[in-house]
Amino acid sequence: MRKTIGIIVLGVLLLNSLGSVVISDHGLFAIIDCSEQYNMVIISPNVFSDELQPLIDHKNTIGMMTFLKSTEEIYQEYHGRDKAEQIKYCIKDMIESYNIEYVLLVGGRIGQTFRWYIPPRYSHVDDGFMHKEFLSDLYYADIYDDHGEFEDWDSNANNVFSEWFIDEPENRDIIDLKPDIALGRLACRNEQEVVTVVNKIIAYEQNTYGKEWFKNALFIGGDTNPGVGDPFPLEGESDCTYTASLLDDFSCTSLFVSDASLTGPEDIISSFNKGYGFVLFHGHGLQDGLFTHTLEGERLSIFHTENISQLSHEPMYPIMVVGCCVTTEYDVGVFNFLQIFKNLRQHHHYQTWKYECVSEVLGWNLMKKSDGGTIAYIGDSSTSWGMNGDDNQDGIPDSVHDGLTPGLCTEFFRIIGTEEFETLGMVYKNTIRNVVESYDGLEGRIHCKNVQEFQLLGDPSLQIGGYPN
Repeated sequence: MRKTIGIIVLGVLLLNSLGSVVISDHGLFAIIDCSEQYNMVIISPNVFSDELQPLIDHKNTIGMMTFLKSTEEIYQEYHGRDKAEQIKYCIKDMIESYNIEYVLLVGGRIGQTFRWYIPPRYSHVDDGFMHKEFLSDLYYADIYDDHGEFEDWDSNANNVFSEWFIDEPENRDIIDLKPDIALGRLACRNEQEVVTVVNKIIAYEQNTYGKEWFKNALFIGGDTNPGVGDPFPLEGESDCTYTASLLDDFSCTSLFVSDASLTGPEDIISSFNKGYGFVLFHGHGLQDGLFTHTLEGERLSIFHTENISQLSHEPMYPIMVVGCCVTTEYDVGVFNFLQIFKNLRQHHHYQTWKYECVSEVLGWNLMKKSDGGTIAYIGDSSTSWGMNGDDNQDGIPDSVHDGLTPGLCTEFFRIIGTEEFETLGMVYKNTIRNVVESYDGLEGRIHCKNVQEFQLLGDPSLQIGGYPN
């Protein structure tokens, strides 16, 4: 026994001569070179490593020290109940070993199969409407609970994550909800999509600084819920108007139903092609399109996946935020009809599974457009919720400060307009944290759901407005 202990002690002393020994809370140890400090880790399968190298080189050149950790390495080095938890334990170790602030997940579904490059975590907060489970990358960013321990999103230990069912509220999971790092995902399904998005990120950061177009912001809305909402009956427009008032340094343009500046896709296409730093839309969404209502209450389709081919505004890529349903639901696929029986068991409506059978969700389609589209896209992966009217009679639409989806959008732009965060991920991270803390997100089922489904498709380390040349 003494000999064994001596060997262990000698081994630890030898390792300490090389670097620090970090013992993880799941029984693994790693040798950390303490001379290295990093800002971001990219987590990706090896198949994307060559395509990601230009992004890594670019980030390191501008001082955003970045390295790649492959999923193959993670699955060998970290324990966990499944691959998602193994990745989360890796992120925890990266925080504690390198003090990283950003995590970029690269990979969505593998083509149109049901297999994943980077697996999602599905939350189970039941909103009582359609979706009883939905994608939530907040799982990967919420590393620690309120006591500083690993947050597994499964406090009742039944392998159902972020569980809150209407008929069993007493069995819900108690989770932290506050992101500890800035995290985003590039939901790439193949190498070409990685090449495209990497090139867009580099071009944006190299070419945007000081450009006049970046200081333009576009606001799009109409009548989200016809016949209700007094004294703000045109909810989409009212939410946009209030949010625009928070951006003193931007020239704001609106596309509204009420003044006929918004009549269909052609209005959005022509506006996008002029170049905007930010775009905000309030209304309704499907997996493949956006819509609102006219003043007469008729549904108005304003943008669809098929319209993306008409966008051509390279390199004037906006950061787009949407207050609508399901446009970041990146697990859609043409073969999703095979899951019909699962959807029926979950009481999904026909329309829901029908529109989940598209090849790619709108938000990611805009991201992977090579000579147009967006540089980042933030929106909900499930059903959005908001409020109407002005119950407190403060002259401000209740929806913009209710902590639900419109409130999240408003908080994002409030931070852009009034605070000094330079990177997209820090604005996004603090948007989530502020709303959770202000509205005690864990106490309200719908608040809990909305912060979990508000997804960032994009690079969290993106320098907003680019770097000086």
